Amino acid sequence: MSARALEFVETWVSEKIEQEGVPEQGAESPAKEWAAECREAALEDGIPSGEIDEAFDDLTEFIDGEIEEARERDEDEDEDEDEDEDESYEDEEEEEK
Repeated sequence: MSARALEFVETWVSEKIEQEGVPEQGAESPAKEWAAECREAALEDGIPSGEIDEAFDDLTEFIDGEIEEARERDEDEDEDEDEDEDESYEDEEEEEK
């Protein structure tokens, strides 16, 4: 397996998600488009498609998985923020008593 292809794709996808944001649940996945963009960027960086294919059985599926993981992280962060707000509100109520 090509370590440089693996590292390139993982970094590229992370940066792409950071730039573009996580697509909303139910929205059409950009994974197929992003996979094509990733392959182009890799080629420009001297990594041929064959190396990517060697490292990933299905690049589009990998990107979809990364998007889903990012969505779950965002949801977890939102839940944590809500819990922090609830606790802060409860603390304020306790102090008022």
